Parts: sequence; C-alpha cells; structure tokens
Amino acid sequence: MSSLLPIQPKVDSHLDDLFKHSAGKSEIAVKPILTEEVVANVTKKTKNQGKKEANKAFLGFKKARELVAATNKRKAEELEAETKKKAKKVLTVEELAEKELRTIFVGNLPVECIEKEGYKQLEARFKECGKIESIRFRSVAFSQPMDRKSAFLARKLHESRDVLNAYIVFKEKAAADKACKLNGVVFMEKHLRVDGASNDKQHDRKRSVFLGGLPFDTEDEELWEFFKDCGDIESVRTVRDAKTNVGKGFGYVQFKDRDCVDAALALTDKKFRNKTKIRIQRCKIPVSEGGTRDVKKKGKKNTNQKSSGKSGKLIPSPKRLEGTRATKNDGKKFKLVKTSKKPTTKKGGKK
Repeated sequence: MSSLLPIQPKVDSHLDDLFKHSAGKSEIAVKPILTEEVVANVTKKTKNQGKKEANKAFLGFKKARELVAATNKRKAEELEAETKKKAKKVLTVEELAEKELRTIFVGNLPVECIEKEGYKQLEARFKECGKIESIRFRSVAFSQPMDRKSAFLARKLHESRDVLNAYIVFKEKAAADKACKLNGVVFMEKHLRVDGASNDKQHDRKRSVFLGGLPFDTEDEELWEFFKDCGDIESVRTVRDAKTNVGKGFGYVQFKDRDCVDAALALTDKKFRNKTKIRIQRCKIPVSEGGTRDVKKKGKKNTNQKSSGKSGKLIPSPKRLEGTRATKNDGKKFKLVKTSKKPTTKKGGKK
C-alpha cells in the first residue's frame, strides 16, 4: 500500500528560521498618509478641472447659438433673394425698346438645343458675338395637349418635329448686330435664320418666291435643299400655326439676288420629295411699294402690249416667267350637278 501513495517532499525548515524575526507589513505602503498640503493640491486641481469643463461647455453653447443664428440669417437671405427673383421687374417703355434692340430671333434650331449638351453648343456659338443675358425657346411642338411649361419640363416633344425657334438677349446692342450676320450659317446640320427681334421690315418681295401646295410637315431644311441650285438663299420660311406648330401648306424663299427668282420659277416641273409638284409664284408687290393692281376689266385692251406705230398692230410683250397659278377647280373636290325644278301646279287649276 505504501508504494501506491505519493512520495512526500522533504521540507527544509532552515529557511523558516531565517525570516522568523523579520518586520511585518508596512502601514505606509497599505494606506497613504494624507497631509494638508496634499489635500489642498487635490482640491485645487478639482476646482480647476471643473472651471475648465464649465468654460468648455459655455463655449460650446455659445458656438451653437452663433451657428443657429448664422443658419437662420443665411436662410433669410436666400428667401429674400428668391423672392426678389420671383418678383418680375416691370420695365418701362424705354427699357423694353432698348432690350428689344439687344434681342435676336433664331429660327430653324435643332430641337437638341434644349438639352444640356446642345444648349452649351448654342451658347458657345453665339457667345463669340458678345455676352449673353438670356436664351428663351419658342415654337416647340409637343406630343400631348397640356400646359406648355409642364410639357417642356417633362420633355413631351413631338417626334415628327425636330426644330424650334429661340430668342437670344445680349448685354449690348453691338453684339446683337454682329450675331445677325450669322444668318444662313449651318449649325448642327441646320441652316439658321437669324434676324433682329425689332426688325419690322418686310422681306424683299422682288427677291422672293411664294410656295403653295406644300405638305403640312415640310421643314425649312427641305426647301433649302430643293432650291439650292437656283442661287444663294438668304432665308427660308414655312408658315405654321401658332398653337400647334403644324405647317399651313405655304411658305417663302428669299434669295440674295433677284436673278435667282427666274431660276426658281423654272422649277415648276420639279417634284418635291419626288412625289408632288408645288406651286411656285412671284410674290405680289403691294401698290404702296410700287406694285400694280391686279384688276381685269371687260372691254379694255391689254395695256402690257405695245403698238407698232403707223400700222397700229399690237406687239405682244416678251415672255416672262410668272410661275404656276392656282385655278378655280383646284379646290373643288366634288362636281356640282345642276338640278331642274319641277313645274308647280296651282290649286284648283290646270298645269
């Protein structure tokens, strides 16, 4: 059995005798002695720390109050600026006239100009003439009959109409005059029609032709292409409805030279879009501008013919291209049939 129990280690009691008379625990190490000086230092330190924390809290509160005041002031200034911006300034008659002199009309603009990238290109093109004050788009065709501003913001544009017009206001009149020289230039594959907004002068009828029988969806660019071989074109205009922007079926082409008009009148047999013929005529000149009245009276000789002197024979005037004219039967869709009235009989009598 003794062999199964663990072996007890031998204890050397000689070491215990060495520390039998040693000192016990030190009171100083267990509990520090608090003198008056130490207590005063601790109290002073606590008071300073409390003052710092109080001062820090006060500064934080002051800073928060200043931040709130600055925020409120900024909001008030923004609200005031927005209110001033919304309130439209009523311009005097003189100011309106001066602004109109600084405004130009730009027609046949690509519809892409209302987008960000196209707008930048348009602005950059006309910034070469001077500083721009504002750009307003007009004659935008929409796909739905709704408020125009809402339709414009929602980009509800008509798919078959890819052009629009714009008014550009410059800071100075000289810049507007310089921009008018861009009339006829090609911008984003479109020939621009640029003119002063205050220009009340009518187009020169002697350099222009009237176009009738145009398809309602005719674009200006198509007419530029149709008449390009006749000479230098100054402007093209297809007349459209003010509300729907749908064409009315007629328009005008103005050339830079009067000789180009005869070349345009000779295109009466040329088919537009390779389908239909359009009516090309000289523009009528009003009497106030030196034109003659187009009135034919019966029983009077033709005043355009000249007499040959003693013989008294009339010499016909030289042929002049006048273009195609509309006839009375052009607008008649149905043939009128004359009906005969039946003879009426009198009451109580014979026929």
